[in-house]
Amino acid sequence: MHRDLSEQHTKGEVLIVEDTPASLKLLSDLLTEAGYYVRQAPNGELALWTAQSRPPELILLDIRMPGIDGFEVCRRLKQSESAELRQVPVIFLSAQHDTDDKVRGFALGAVDFIPKPFQSEEILARTDAHVRLGRAQKALAAERGLLEQRVAERTAELAGLAASLEREVERRRANEEFLRLAGQVFEATQDAIVITDTAGVIAASNPAFTRISGYSAAEVVGQSVRLLHAGEQNAPALQLLLRALQTTAHWSGEIMARRKNGDTYPGLLSVSCVKDGAGAVVNYVAVFMDITERKAEQHLIDFLSNHDALTGLPNRLLARQRFAHTMAAARREGQCVAVMCLDLDRFKSINDSFGPQVGDRALQVVARFLSRAVGEGDTVTRQGGDEFQIILQDDVQLGRTLALAQRVLAGLRRELAVDGQQISLTSSIGIAVSPSDGADLDELVRNADTALFRAKETGRDHYAFFTERMDAEIRDKLAIQAQLRGAIARDEFEVHYQPQMCLRSGELLGAEALLRWDNPVLGKVPPNRFIPLAEEYGMVTAIGEWVLESVCAQIKLWHDEGLGDIKVAVNLSAGQFGHDNTVAFVEATLRRFGIAPANLGLEITEGTVMGDPDKAVAALKRLKDIGVSISLDDFGTGYSSLGYLKRFPIDVLKIDKSFVDDVTTNANDAAIALSVISLAHNLNLRVIAEGVETRAQVDFLAERGCDEMQGYYFSRPLAAPAFTALLRQPRKLFDQ
Repeated sequence: MHRDLSEQHTKGEVLIVEDTPASLKLLSDLLTEAGYYVRQAPNGELALWTAQSRPPELILLDIRMPGIDGFEVCRRLKQSESAELRQVPVIFLSAQHDTDDKVRGFALGAVDFIPKPFQSEEILARTDAHVRLGRAQKALAAERGLLEQRVAERTAELAGLAASLEREVERRRANEEFLRLAGQVFEATQDAIVITDTAGVIAASNPAFTRISGYSAAEVVGQSVRLLHAGEQNAPALQLLLRALQTTAHWSGEIMARRKNGDTYPGLLSVSCVKDGAGAVVNYVAVFMDITERKAEQHLIDFLSNHDALTGLPNRLLARQRFAHTMAAARREGQCVAVMCLDLDRFKSINDSFGPQVGDRALQVVARFLSRAVGEGDTVTRQGGDEFQIILQDDVQLGRTLALAQRVLAGLRRELAVDGQQISLTSSIGIAVSPSDGADLDELVRNADTALFRAKETGRDHYAFFTERMDAEIRDKLAIQAQLRGAIARDEFEVHYQPQMCLRSGELLGAEALLRWDNPVLGKVPPNRFIPLAEEYGMVTAIGEWVLESVCAQIKLWHDEGLGDIKVAVNLSAGQFGHDNTVAFVEATLRRFGIAPANLGLEITEGTVMGDPDKAVAALKRLKDIGVSISLDDFGTGYSSLGYLKRFPIDVLKIDKSFVDDVTTNANDAAIALSVISLAHNLNLRVIAEGVETRAQVDFLAERGCDEMQGYYFSRPLAAPAFTALLRQPRKLFDQ
């Protein structure tokens, strides 16, 4: 059926079935901008009608819809009378991550699942992949159909000839010239021909059959044709063959056969029925082509089209495919992709000294070394000459990339044994990293080549990153990591306390504990620099436990000094909150210091609890059972799922500083702050605004019912002695 696609929509046609207008528009806009022709259906009934009127190349299908849900739509599509409609790939869209849903979807014929909320890169990558795969399968089916048609035509001719021979024998009206010609065809054809009776017992075979199978005619005549079958691997094809012979009297396709020596081999088989004048089947004629060499040639062609002929490494074409796969995985996992361009220093002198053959062998030795040096999933390619590339996925600290670069330089520095010759090599490496240095392979290679040039300028046998800034940042992070490991033992951490004020009374209610790090080598390191690294390197739990113990010890000290029961809120990181022992540690620490649970508050972020909401609810309930209060920090900047919010046993919502900064001048920020206050009070929660710096902000939030505040307007975070002095002051900070 004709598809009226505009010039700007040439990548293919996609049908999006989604009952949520916002999601439908998001997907439609995304795919339209990517070059697809998009049709829409807001429900299952319209989806079926739209697909039947003109089958698309791909269907993105929401599972949960009123009326006909996605599963029923998929079932009807796959049972359609239209072969073209049955072959349209279906990708399910679902906000739930239920294994049973996936099993059911794949059983119905779906090719993939995409979870909600959508990731643009994932939508585009999977859509591109399945559209290309669908087109490739159609092209392959068409090519195979032509080949099968040719074999079928040839088989039909031979079947007709065999039928004529049989009729002539039965009716005794032999035509000697015809029989002679038929015998010549039977004997001379290069394809194996086997004639069986209706029970599958072999009645005759030609010389080509003997040459291909190893069986002589005398060995197989009177034997069942199953003697030639390759066993279980042919079971699906044999079932199709039997059904086709019963319905259409003909079948053709690929099948595995067994030779006399037991070897199996691939072939193209065509089987036709021979019928008598009454229409009853009297014989079967099978024509078989041995396609072993064709398969081997195709395999070699496929390999050479994707690999370097000298080293066997992936070539540019395969490298692009591997890069796209690595990029997609890195985006899903929040990581980056490094491209390393490696050049052998002064390689021309090896060709000049030892000859090009030794030079080629040296390149093969280097290729094997690089393949062993990289990790599983990394890609080594040869770009021609003595230039190689390495593509690998790494975290933002680029620890694997640095280690690999150093390992490669050191390994190639050693003498290599090449055809009895000891050859010394050094190399230079340029490194570019996505996304900071480029989003596509061409751009990253250009930037890595630039870095390679700089590495050679600095004396060769060296690596360099594309930007000095990145190089400095990486070294800085590695320095932080090295110092961070011993910071607790060296007593370099200190807890500061930022006052939290009551807006009704103006009194000091408590404080938020904030971690500070002063390192002799690095100086004062901001938390936003070392906390993420502590998370990444698995040190955040130990640091968090140190903070909790320090805070409880300080609360106990203030109580013993007669300064009252001071309530302090401690932040729990995602790594610490996800640790199964955290709740037990909190309870044990309170008991060890003799602190009332009411004096301790724990602050968590939306991202912390939304990683595994069910597990988070269980952990929060256990903490509430202990008696500590729970604050949800940075509310409104993350997931903001109201459905989960009502399940979380929290006491306080904190309005993020980003909304407080312009609350008196920006209508949107004001509306958000008012919404959070209203929502919290409706849920019987208190509200704390953080980052308050002006009196205008104080008055605005106080007039609108905000319960508590903290920020520079009242006080900066204070070390324990300074906060203790603040507790001894009788005046109210709110009056300053």
